[in-house]
Amino acid sequence: MGMLTVAVSGSPHSEWLVQQARSLAARLGVPWEALHVETPAADRDSPRGLRAAAALATAAKLGATIARVPAASAADGIQAHLRTTPIRHLVLGHTAEGRRSWFRSPGIADRLLADEQRLAVHRFPHAREEDRGRWNSAGRPAASIPFHHYLLSAGAVALTLVVAGLLQALVGLRTLDLLFLFPVIAVAARLGLGPALLAVALAVLGYNYFLMRPLNAFNLHAPLNLVMGGVLGAVAVYTSTITARLRGRLVLSDRSAQENASIAALAQKLTRDADWETTARTVCEHVHRLFDVQATMYREVDGAICHVASIPSQIRLGPVNQAALDWAWANGEAAGVGTAVLGAADWQFHPLKTSLGMLAVLGIARDDGRDPVNAVQKLLLHTLIAQAALAHERLRLEDRMREASRA
Repeated sequence: MGMLTVAVSGSPHSEWLVQQARSLAARLGVPWEALHVETPAADRDSPRGLRAAAALATAAKLGATIARVPAASAADGIQAHLRTTPIRHLVLGHTAEGRRSWFRSPGIADRLLADEQRLAVHRFPHAREEDRGRWNSAGRPAASIPFHHYLLSAGAVALTLVVAGLLQALVGLRTLDLLFLFPVIAVAARLGLGPALLAVALAVLGYNYFLMRPLNAFNLHAPLNLVMGGVLGAVAVYTSTITARLRGRLVLSDRSAQENASIAALAQKLTRDADWETTARTVCEHVHRLFDVQATMYREVDGAICHVASIPSQIRLGPVNQAALDWAWANGEAAGVGTAVLGAADWQFHPLKTSLGMLAVLGIARDDGRDPVNAVQKLLLHTLIAQAALAHERLRLEDRMREASRA
């Protein structure tokens, strides 16, 4: 039968699209998941990234499986996910803007329909976004370039002028305009487009004034100046664009590698733990180190909820926090600060629940009382909780096997 997948982009309509996908999955009678593709141009801390994280959290509450895929583009990420997951239905949102202009490239749905013959694409139109600027749509605020980057750019051009002047005086070379490719490329690759364009302007002016005859005079309308400025400007734009994309992909791959390494490290440690106390302490230590929060673990012993481990120190729960812990244990859902249940509590409690039932409850808290894990980190936290739940399930099965052998 396959699965239904909703692509979460981080637009203001992402949570609405998630709700539509849930309704469609219920009508089709298929399991569903929410997929977010992390691209180099995306930023987790941007408004778009936070909206995507909030939509994923909503999907998780509605019973969806969560998937996050790093890729160069949204279409590439969706296609890669399709190759590894049995997806028959894909839900996409798109702006109701009328027909696509002839000069625009095909959309994601068109590409997927062309490549995936057995895929059913469901497109839900919504109203056009009010703040649909080209740069605002990326959700990333414009980063300010430090002033010393412009000084370094001017210094690189000045150094090139000195070298060119020495070559002209000592060797007698005349065509030295190619030398200015070096500072322009270096500045564009290291400092960005703004300083690179400054380097282009200074290079053209400096070459015109100091190296082009008549010397010490400006002749900005000379064809050589126009060609030089156009070539250097194109090189600056191309180099800065390529290096920015490569740098973004490197950051994305490093971040994904770190998260995967943390999950693998926790799983490896949990396989070596053979009792409830050591397992609980391992989980608390890992969560504390990764999210910089206080962590505590509770489980049921002889019909009572008992404390097992805490990091960094022993804690005492007040009445509100104790009520949140009891509610999380009884209902199998998160409770406490940052949730819809007992939000006045200082702690946030997450149940460790598997097919065997409730196994334990993980509590996390910050010293300042705020939500201990932001929306961007919640997917990683849920993955770690799933790993911890599997480890506790293994302990429960081992206890049952020992009890059966004694009997």
